[in-house]
Order: sequence, then C-alpha cells, then structure tokens
Amino acid sequence: MLEVPQMKIRYLFLLLLVFKALISKADDPGLPGGDPDVPIDGGMLLLLAAGIYYGVKKIGNKKEEETKSKLRD
Repeated sequence: MLEVPQMKIRYLFLLLLVFKALISKADDPGLPGGDPDVPIDGGMLLLLAAGIYYGVKKIGNKKEEETKSKLRD
C-alpha cells in the first residue's frame, strides 16, 4: 500500500482550507449600499498607542545603551 508522509497530508489539508475560504469569500456580495468608511474604534487606537509606546521605548533603550557603551570606553 502507498504510504503518504504526514507532512504532505497537513499541507494538502491547509491548501484545501485556504481554497475553501477564498471560494466562500468570492460568493459573498457584501452589504448593499453600506457605508464604505470603517471607523477607528477603541481597539485600533489602543493598538496604535501601544505601537507608539513600544517604538519610543526601543529608541530610548538604544540611546541608553549607546551612552553606557561610550562611558565604558
């Protein structure tokens, strides 16, 4: 009997799931006459604020490391 490796079965299953999702999305016409604008609610603003905080913190840490390395030299 022909034995199929486990990884090929997983890839085939994943491929079938992706195609099913694409086909089902293609059949959905969407809401007629809906508002095309998407409001930015609290979740998006929270993610934006967290990203800004993370970036500022990384820049601050990098500058702090540079000053410490200059003091060591």
